[in-house]
Amino acid sequence: MARADKWTAARVLDEIAQYVALNDPNRFKSRAFERAARAVENLDEDIDVLVGSGKLLSVPGIGKSVGAVIVEVVNTGESRYLDELRAQYPAGIFDLLRVPGLGLGKIGQLHQELGVGSLDELEAAAREGRLAKLRGFGPKTQTKVLEGIEKARRRESQHLLPTGLQLGERMRERLAKIDEIEDAEIVGSVRRRLEVIRNVNIAIATRKPAVVVKALERIVDRLEEVDEHTYRGVLASEIDVWFHLAAPAEFGTRIVETTGSREFVEALDQASGLRPQAADEKQFFEKLGVPYIEPERRESPEVLVRKKRPRLVEPSDLRGTFHVHTTFSDGRNTVLEMLTAARERGFDYVGISDHSPAAFYANGLTVERLREQHAEIARREPDVAPMRVFRGTEADILPDGSIDYGDAVLSTLDFVVASIHSRFNMPKDEMTERILKAVDDPCVTFLGHLTGRLLLSRDGYSVDYDRIFDRAAERGVLVEINGNPHRLDVDWRHIPKAIERGVMFVINPDAHSIAEMSHVISGTWVARKAGLTPKEIFNTRGVEEVAEWLNSRHPEPRRRRRIAAERDPSLRSG
Repeated sequence: MARADKWTAARVLDEIAQYVALNDPNRFKSRAFERAARAVENLDEDIDVLVGSGKLLSVPGIGKSVGAVIVEVVNTGESRYLDELRAQYPAGIFDLLRVPGLGLGKIGQLHQELGVGSLDELEAAAREGRLAKLRGFGPKTQTKVLEGIEKARRRESQHLLPTGLQLGERMRERLAKIDEIEDAEIVGSVRRRLEVIRNVNIAIATRKPAVVVKALERIVDRLEEVDEHTYRGVLASEIDVWFHLAAPAEFGTRIVETTGSREFVEALDQASGLRPQAADEKQFFEKLGVPYIEPERRESPEVLVRKKRPRLVEPSDLRGTFHVHTTFSDGRNTVLEMLTAARERGFDYVGISDHSPAAFYANGLTVERLREQHAEIARREPDVAPMRVFRGTEADILPDGSIDYGDAVLSTLDFVVASIHSRFNMPKDEMTERILKAVDDPCVTFLGHLTGRLLLSRDGYSVDYDRIFDRAAERGVLVEINGNPHRLDVDWRHIPKAIERGVMFVINPDAHSIAEMSHVISGTWVARKAGLTPKEIFNTRGVEEVAEWLNSRHPEPRRRRRIAAERDPSLRSG
């Protein structure tokens, strides 16, 4: 058996972590394997060298028991421990993760107590009423599981975009180690930044395809030939990876072909009457006599008929952001930590917006705790100067359309993100009226995650987009592009009709941790797919312009804020 590389070792550790989590309620052991997998992936030195020298255990995140597994995998290409775990569970047990609300712990409980190991077995147990009798389940959960099974089957083999990006980049790192590969690029729906993907596609430039194919057999499982230039395998036991091979002189053409979409490429062929061979993508478009079109815009052939190609917004255009949570509500980092993360991203300003009281499940702030938060912001501002800190809230849009906290408190803030977190099942007309009333509130600045969707988990509620966009444009309320990869809401497909009405957008991360500040990047993917330029994004503006707009937009509430602040200094904002 050939010695394994670090990527193979990491795959084994990740799979072990999943199995261990099925029967380990506190997740300590499974997290140890997850941490070790990440440590192995990030190694600069060859893993077999570390194993041979006995220095493996000096790597942070790798302990004695996990290290023994790694040594066995590196030396033999196999893990007896993983084989034992696989033998304990049916092959399709991880398919249950596609059911919303079912984590590894609950799946392990279902298998241990009911013998459930597939979607079919789960459905049978639910329909027979056996789930409702389990600890931690009950009749309501049983009903939700049945609904979730239906969704899971509809969404089979679907994944969120970050999964495709992560696996694609890891794959490129591995391909870079193969001498016969001259270049490799992620293509397909991942490159077009579709929010939900079915597979990962990699274009490969090589003069020795036969050698490369042999190497691919060691990287992915079940590699098979689709045609002379295309191969398909399975990565991480669940996602298909397609490899598209081309000679270096034709690599650019292959990238365009496999980036797609199919409709776009077909329209490109029809418009030009030829498909030139090109070494790089820019050269391909030059030979066609067509201005370069960014991958995100290649969903529809309609983009080809547009003469102007405005520069799309980029993450570097963002001067600041809003919708940031801290430990005062349900965030995982403190005010100082979140402010420091914003400053380290190079932002000139940031808006802190913890939850309002109605979001009790998210530790929403009472008025008194809001004052405490403002005092903490004031205490920490000097540490992040000269970055400007705006005080705000993510206030619940209540079922009747009113805004949590009420005018007396809202008018003291710099901004208000108004969002729905309850009663998602209201009829379309009622939900639309609820949002319209919220937009009419003069204290509302941003309309947060417009449909409340959670990709591959919860459908967004039905609304009349035209009426909401019309009212938002009329009232000057900005519509949020929520960059959380589980949301990416508002859907990019609806943005053009909002632009036609004069709606302005803001890209927010909905960050609940330091790491989630990076969600502004995924927010720009949505904006770029919709064709937005920097001028259509509010937070590409400089800090003085933003501050002036926030302060002047609604003179009456701002006047009341000044009066309130004179009475209570703790309500003074940035």
